[in-house]
Amino acid sequence: MKSKRFWLTVSLFNLCIAALLGFILRSKIVFDVPWINYLNVLDAHSHFTFGGWVTLALLVLLVYELLPEIFCKRKIYTWVFGLIFLTSIGNLLAMIVTGNIFLANLFFTLFFLTAYVFAWFFIRHIRIAKPNKTVYLLTVAATVSLVLSSAGPFTIFYLHATGTPHTYFFRDALYVYLHLQYNGFFTLSVFALLFNKLYSGLSAMQRRNAHIFSVLLCLSILPSLFLSFLWQEPNELFRQIAIVGSILTLAAALSFIFSAIPILNFFKTDAPIQRFIIVLSMSAFLTKMILQSLTIIKSVGNAVFGNRPVIIGFLHLVFLAFVTPFILGWLARGRILSLKIKLTSDALIIFMLSAIGNEGLLMVQGVGAMFLKGGYLFSWFLWIVSVGLLSGAVLTFVAGIKSKEYYYDSIIGGS
Repeated sequence: MKSKRFWLTVSLFNLCIAALLGFILRSKIVFDVPWINYLNVLDAHSHFTFGGWVTLALLVLLVYELLPEIFCKRKIYTWVFGLIFLTSIGNLLAMIVTGNIFLANLFFTLFFLTAYVFAWFFIRHIRIAKPNKTVYLLTVAATVSLVLSSAGPFTIFYLHATGTPHTYFFRDALYVYLHLQYNGFFTLSVFALLFNKLYSGLSAMQRRNAHIFSVLLCLSILPSLFLSFLWQEPNELFRQIAIVGSILTLAAALSFIFSAIPILNFFKTDAPIQRFIIVLSMSAFLTKMILQSLTIIKSVGNAVFGNRPVIIGFLHLVFLAFVTPFILGWLARGRILSLKIKLTSDALIIFMLSAIGNEGLLMVQGVGAMFLKGGYLFSWFLWIVSVGLLSGAVLTFVAGIKSKEYYYDSIIGGS
């Protein structure tokens, strides 16, 4: 428990750094700060948010909640968590302090080599642990997605090395990375954790519904990737695969409705803030799936993939409205963030309201851009929201520290 709490507290600290980088990016837009290299900070922000916050938190949760204690104690996982953290920090410092692309790419390569090591041991151990078939499917598919997502960055490294970064392949490689991270590793890990907790309390029909949803979700990942290639008017084969991906994605979204009720029932006795966070997370997931399936429609796909605010809004929908709220709600349920401490509730409320505000502003800004309408005030509103996200993240980290003290004090007091 100490090791699990330690690494999850580290991941909360990393969330603070990610929020700080987001604040710096928003500040660069509204203030004259020439000493900040926007593109370097942007790259550092995205890579560190993925690696230092979400990936570290999810890997820790997958290991400590899905594997027997005998495997959790293996030193290999301590090394993996440590290297995930160090390579994420290394990439961050390389981009911001030195601006050295080669050094940053080296740390990113080491990050994925560490992910390969994790995948090798985790899949072996999860096979021995023999969880239920739904959780096993989701965890293996999530881990494989994490590994396959490295094809995107490695292709980008090659394009930079050969001096040909401005090609279709660059944008496609980026979409491969984002898709397999967001719709693969992140999403599948979330539902693996959920169904691992829910499974024993589900009826036979609910278990069947959960498995059907999980199968459709896993089957949709690779063909739905081709939806991201429609922006370049691909050949007919790619379009047909994209259609299959769209159908599977929509089918997974519809089948999720049957699994949503037991998920919500699972949290019905939790504190109101926890229920709100989970409802927000699951609603964002369903919205994401429906919007993703609709990009097969040419007018919608062109508007989305050709509109930067909409792309950013969609990415934030997954990150800030689905995955991050789930992790924070999960940590609250696991007492890593104790809701018996008032600061925890206040911090989560500030962060969640800011996340909702950020998503709303990005979507409105994106729709405005589609109709050639925009406003400088959006940048200021987004800056204000970034202050809220940073404040909420810092307060959440402090709440995590106080929760640790409260947890051990309660153990000592009860002994």
